Amino acid sequence: MLAACLAAPSVQAASLTISPIGIDLPSPQRAASMTIANRGAEPVNLQLRVFRWTQVDGQDVLEPAQDMLVSPPAAAVAPGSSYTVRVARLDGSPVTGERSYRLFVDELPPARREAAGTTGVSILLRTSMPVFVTGGKLAPRLAWRAWTGDDGLHVEVANDGTRHVKIAGLTARPEQDDPLTLGAGLNGYVLAGASRRFHFKLDAAKARLLAGRAVTLSASDDNEPIEAIVHVDAR
Repeated sequence: MLAACLAAPSVQAASLTISPIGIDLPSPQRAASMTIANRGAEPVNLQLRVFRWTQVDGQDVLEPAQDMLVSPPAAAVAPGSSYTVRVARLDGSPVTGERSYRLFVDELPPARREAAGTTGVSILLRTSMPVFVTGGKLAPRLAWRAWTGDDGLHVEVANDGTRHVKIAGLTARPEQDDPLTLGAGLNGYVLAGASRRFHFKLDAAKARLLAGRAVTLSASDDNEPIEAIVHVDAR
């Protein structure tokens, strides 16, 4: 299993710029492309792989994709140049609902460093981006719940819809109290038919004060507002 890195709409890691950082592939379209540009002064060697992406018990699960490929699977990008990579479905049959994948772009050590037998640790840069294959009119459908524990406020969202949701800027606002926030950036994806938990860290005394109260949860999904009012249970 690989841990999926959740990326922003565009990414620049070291000397590389990748665009777009996410791919939506509506059925019956078979392929899409992205561009990798090397802004540095040295060539960059890359390995590219695509994984089927599911979520089990709130955790990302990645397995090598059998119905999707990335071409080429390896690339050498010269300084100041760009390279086009294609992601393609192997099966052209119509898709109902949404299939989720993640595309990994790994920077490999220079070949000359390996040949010289250099000792030490080579830091490899990894970028991960979502790939969605969709068919039909899709929408998320979210159900929230919240509870307290000795370590803070726990929030779970279940997505019983047909499309993923991208939770960003998640905030919990208790009645007559200061808001709690997980930051303005991306908090995580919730795939269709899956759930995810978020944790607002609080000391035990403050957490107990939230039990039995109403909390307003707010976030955004690609700039679309999300809001829900939930009753906080005690555990």
